[in-house]
Amino acid sequence: MAGLTRNKITYGSLPPWPRPINSGYFYGQNSLGEAGQQYAPAFQNDSVTGSSFKILMTSGGQEAITYYNGQGTQITDGVWSSGFTPSEAWSDADQWASLYMDSSDNKLYALVYDTGTSPNTYRMTSVDKDGTVVLETAAFQVTNTGLNALQFSYGSTTPKLYRVGHVDGTGNFRFDQYRANTDDDDTGAPFDGVRLEINTSGGTVNSISANTMAEVTDGILPSNFYASTFTRDNMLGPTSNNIVGGPEGRWNNIQDFHTGNLLNLTTGKFAVEIPFGKDCPIMFQSSGGGYSPQHWLGNYRFFCPGSGYQMAGVEFERAAFHNFIDEMAVYYGIL
Repeated sequence: MAGLTRNKITYGSLPPWPRPINSGYFYGQNSLGEAGQQYAPAFQNDSVTGSSFKILMTSGGQEAITYYNGQGTQITDGVWSSGFTPSEAWSDADQWASLYMDSSDNKLYALVYDTGTSPNTYRMTSVDKDGTVVLETAAFQVTNTGLNALQFSYGSTTPKLYRVGHVDGTGNFRFDQYRANTDDDDTGAPFDGVRLEINTSGGTVNSISANTMAEVTDGILPSNFYASTFTRDNMLGPTSNNIVGGPEGRWNNIQDFHTGNLLNLTTGKFAVEIPFGKDCPIMFQSSGGGYSPQHWLGNYRFFCPGSGYQMAGVEFERAAFHNFIDEMAVYYGIL
């Protein structure tokens, strides 16, 4: 099996979570913040040591992203002057769908959408340290209503934007919604999933024309495979073994009991609502909560939406987390 450094199933217990990493100081790093308020490191090519974003993951879905230097002073260049909002990313947009902080392009990519059309209309955009916005693709009205109303602030029920191949600066972006049926273009069972392929380059990639996006209409699961119950969408990967999976959160008073899901995209095998590893380094101030991992500067950064307050390590190396997902898949017999 590609990518596995060891098979922890031989120890007879759940694989442990990977160790969190600390990528260096940024403003707000030690803040618990208010409910749904997250800080994250900003652009690597700015001249401001310790710069960061403050991102509000609350129920509105259109809150401004603000940009700070290492001393907590707001940076006000370009669209950062009053905070970056969906309508500043694209004038028709009113919601964030997903973010991707690219360590190679030095851009914060933002997938946004317009709820004024039915189904919704999506567009990929980006912003840089100078507050300059780029419309990375043409606007695209989806067909499948499973892609409606996928707010970034909803956490584990909204898909995660990722790059094919998982290398910053290269490859198409994808946005995979598992709670969708491509036969009926809706959110009804059974589910085979729908995907947005997003090409931000100046040339055709994987049959997607330059600076456009397309909807994959034959499902994400293997041909003729369907799920009777949809999975929540903290699905990270795919790994080198074509496994996607991830934790949803901690939903009771047991600190080391985190639930999640796994899916083998080659065989269609599932492991659903399972205990997701042991020795998780993520803690909550309250009895429990969900989280929303995002691709951030080459790693996975775990955000906490809604009313939860995270208290511990929230960043993991991408390769290490993919190895953990594969180990979980071996433990549950789907790899």
